[in-house]
Amino acid sequence: MAVSASVKHDIRLISSTFVVVKSMLLIITQLVVKQYDTSSQLLFTSPHVPSQLNYVLSRLLVWDTVFFIKIAQRGYVYEQEWAFGWLWNCTIRVVGDWFVLPFLTVLYPALAEGESDDVGNKVGSIYGYAIAAVIIAHVGHYLAAVTLYLTSGIIEQHIRSKSSDDTKLPTNGSQSVFPVVSALLYIISPGGIFMSAGYAESLFAFFSFLGIYFRETEQHIFAGLAFFVCCGLRGNGVLWGIIFLNDLFESAKVRNWNKSMAVIVGGSLVGIGFLSGQVYAYFRYCPDREWCNNTIPLIYGFVQSHYWNNGFLKYWRTWQIPNFLFAFPTWFLFYRSYQKFRSIPRLRPYVIVEMSMFVMSIFLWHVQIITRVGTCMPLVYWYVAERIFADVPEEEGVAEKQWSFKGIIKRAREDFRRHEGLWEVRYMITWIGVQAVLYASFIPPA
Repeated sequence: MAVSASVKHDIRLISSTFVVVKSMLLIITQLVVKQYDTSSQLLFTSPHVPSQLNYVLSRLLVWDTVFFIKIAQRGYVYEQEWAFGWLWNCTIRVVGDWFVLPFLTVLYPALAEGESDDVGNKVGSIYGYAIAAVIIAHVGHYLAAVTLYLTSGIIEQHIRSKSSDDTKLPTNGSQSVFPVVSALLYIISPGGIFMSAGYAESLFAFFSFLGIYFRETEQHIFAGLAFFVCCGLRGNGVLWGIIFLNDLFESAKVRNWNKSMAVIVGGSLVGIGFLSGQVYAYFRYCPDREWCNNTIPLIYGFVQSHYWNNGFLKYWRTWQIPNFLFAFPTWFLFYRSYQKFRSIPRLRPYVIVEMSMFVMSIFLWHVQIITRVGTCMPLVYWYVAERIFADVPEEEGVAEKQWSFKGIIKRAREDFRRHEGLWEVRYMITWIGVQAVLYASFIPPA
């Protein structure tokens, strides 16, 4: 199938923007001189590799990535590590063993000849898994941006039908810029440095967008396979099962039994993806652990509550106010996209998934993680893209300068109302830069 010139141009624009943004984030992390916590530096101390590589990796692989690469190296050892998706660690292990480590051992043969840890892994292998995690994160983010571009081209017809009259989306059959703008916005997603530094979020988002693409093209079993992978990468992937419940209800209502069967198979794959790791953990630990006697004996919920302090209102403490402030802009985008798209039937299941994540992040999770976990929700980027087109230029002579406090607030509110999309883009660009500094310094949010 021939690819049009406009699509080629869009992909080139997405690719070049991606390289520029990723390069800037990498540079920012390397400018950080001191870290609040230096645990990652303990992993990268080998004298057999350039000191510059040790420095770069110690700035990129902090916080949870230390767990990811250690689990990839020697498997699950401690119970609390089951908070992290089994498929993400397996992916790091496979890419590291098959592609990165062979290349590294050619460049630095001493890595393969060094000492071994207590389970027989070469200590130097941590470099292979660290680099693999970073590579996968970058590839996942790029593929997610391209997949969002393709999906946006399909979903645009539903959004345009509900757009206001002053929307600047072309309606005369010309090539729309809505898909490429959505993809470009995703590159500067509030997930920022977490989409580069070895977290599962970028790969999770790619398979989320791929599942939505298959759903929009009525390929429900393939959608189920994509969301199956999501569940293996992150536990909250199970929320995508809501889409299949919605589609099953809709297809059964019109007695489309063939579609209903495909939806059931696809939805079952989501459940299997989530339960597979839980079943393995049950047979590994039970009946010796306390969670084995729960009504629903899932290790994931127990670990999140017992070790990581997740649970209803557990994070509502005065000292967590800064993290609530970090989360607020993403919550705002979630809420605004909910207001915009809740009345569009085709988008309603995505709205339900987004609002479920919204509520859970406020009451159950460490609130600040919504900035990265929420990157899988395409409604945010569709909303901001729509707002950019709907921004209203200021009328000449209307803006009267008032320097009283009330006057300044009034002007600020009016400016935001007219240029909301632009302000949201400004937030994304500013935030990912600030976030990169905080991350590399081992300072929240993470």
